Amino acid sequence: MDIMASISGYSGERTTLIAFLDPATGVLAVVKHVVFREIADEGYAFVTNTRSDAYDSLFTEDHWEQAVRDFRIGEGNETLIFSDESSRFTPRVETDGVDDKGQKYRLPSDLTNGEVAVLALVHFQQRQLAINVADDACDEWFDLLRI
Repeated sequence: MDIMASISGYSGERTTLIAFLDPATGVLAVVKHVVFREIADEGYAFVTNTRSDAYDSLFTEDHWEQAVRDFRIGEGNETLIFSDESSRFTPRVETDGVDDKGQKYRLPSDLTNGEVAVLALVHFQQRQLAINVADDACDEWFDLLRI
């Protein structure tokens, strides 16, 4: 699945990142940075933090906490990879202790649009993987009904 993430409103230039999600392995590859887009190119899922007429996933600050956790898990499980060009957009996330919900994280005050775009991509990745798991479970259930 080809994905574009366009983010604006944070530090640095408005950013659009291109990524590929392999549904078979769950690996998200952040491939490259392109000129900022307000609408996705044909054939791409579109993730953005700006309300427009044509997005597939709206990424808001309400999603940050889960996206940071998913980012850390993706790093640890190696289900998130960066091309050499896009590695500069790796979010600067610091561990800031533990509370009753688990590890706490701290983001820098000068978080860039590119770093937020990566968090948006990881959030989208996890949502798609959950959809794929549910879809696979439904397929298995329907197969059982046909037997």
